[in-house]
Amino acid sequence: MPEAMSIIEFIRDRARFYNCPVCGRSLKGCDIQVLSHEEERFHLQVTCGQCQVTFIVVLAVAGAGVDEIESVEAAAEVEAAPAREPISVDEILDLHLYLKNFQGTLKELIHQPDHSRG
Repeated sequence: MPEAMSIIEFIRDRARFYNCPVCGRSLKGCDIQVLSHEEERFHLQVTCGQCQVTFIVVLAVAGAGVDEIESVEAAAEVEAAPAREPISVDEILDLHLYLKNFQGTLKELIHQPDHSRG
């Protein structure tokens, strides 16, 4: 079973062959962190070096040991995001009006109470 660091090096080397699912540019130079791994399955957090979007990749590794890492066949797929309702036009307009009238810092904006829940 390949070690986590060997897997990261392997993925970084191969990232140039894959494109970001958001901006479409090469993932060469992306940031990769291992979130978890069990046997031959790795959950990785990948951050695009171009647009900085972060997504989760599930990597299933088929192969022998660390010595044979170059012959490992890797198949990665982007996990589907949890199903959510799309943002409506009305929500965008409400946000625009709210931000147009907001006076304060970004930090104050982020720490505003959420009155939509309750």
